[in-house]
Amino acid sequence: MSTQEYILVIVEPSHDSHIALERALITANLREVSPKLHLFICPDVDNTDLKARNQSLYRDSNWLEELIKPAIESGLDFSYELCWTMEWTDAVLNCADRIQPDTIFIPDYDPAIRRNMFTNSKWDLLRKSFCPVMIVRPEASSHRKVILAAVNIRTEKQKYLEMNEKILSHSKRVAAFYDADLYIVNSYKDSMHYPDREKLLQFTGLPTEKVHLGEGDPADIISEYADQINADMVIIGTMHRTGAAALMRGNTSEKVLRKVKQDVLTLS
Repeated sequence: MSTQEYILVIVEPSHDSHIALERALITANLREVSPKLHLFICPDVDNTDLKARNQSLYRDSNWLEELIKPAIESGLDFSYELCWTMEWTDAVLNCADRIQPDTIFIPDYDPAIRRNMFTNSKWDLLRKSFCPVMIVRPEASSHRKVILAAVNIRTEKQKYLEMNEKILSHSKRVAAFYDADLYIVNSYKDSMHYPDREKLLQFTGLPTEKVHLGEGDPADIISEYADQINADMVIIGTMHRTGAAALMRGNTSEKVLRKVKQDVLTLS
C-alpha cells in the first residue's frame, strides 16, 4: 500500500485522556505508509460541563505542548487547530470539508463516569459525514490483525446494495492498510429470510471460513461473532441523512454501536 491516508482526529480538550489521538498514533506505526494527522481540538458541549467552576475548561500552552508531544516524537506529519462553538457537529463537518480527510477519528469515552458516552452530536456526525468515521472505544484493542465487516446480501433496495459495495470495498482497503485478515458477517431474521450463502461468497470473494451467517438480532450476531474471531475493528454502514431524519435514533447501527466492544468504523 503506497498511498498516504489523511486522518482528522477529534480531541476533546476538557478530557485528560485522548484515546482517538492515541489510537491514531499507535495504528500509524502499523502501516507501511504513515498517515498525515490533523488534530481538531474542540469541546463537545453535549458532553461538557461549561460552567466556570469546571477546571478542565482551562488549558494553557503547556497543555497544548503535552498534547502534541507524542505526534512530534513519532515523526508524523501533523497539524492542528482549535475551535470553540455550540455547534460541534457542524464545526467538525466544516473542518472535514476544508481538509478532505480519508477518515475521522472520534473518541467515545467520558472519563468522568468511566464508560462509553455516545452523545447526540456524535450520532449526528455519523449521519451527516460523507467520509468514514472511526469510533474509538476506551478498552478496544489497538491491534489491527482482524477486521470484521457487516453486510446484508438479501437487500434489493439500490441504496443498500450500494452500501454493501462500499462496505466491502472499504473493508478490503483497510485490511490491506494493516495486512489484516478480513471477515464478513451477515445476520438474518429467521429461516424464512436465510441469505444465499453462495451469492455472499461470490460477492465477497472470501473463503467460506471467513464468511459467517447468523440468525437473530444484527447487533447480537455482529457483537458475538466479533468476539468469537477476536476482531480488532468492526465496519458497518449508516445511511446518510439530513434534516429531521438525521435526528432519528434506535436503528440497527446504534444498537451495534452500543453492543460491540471494538473500535467501529462507520460508512455513510
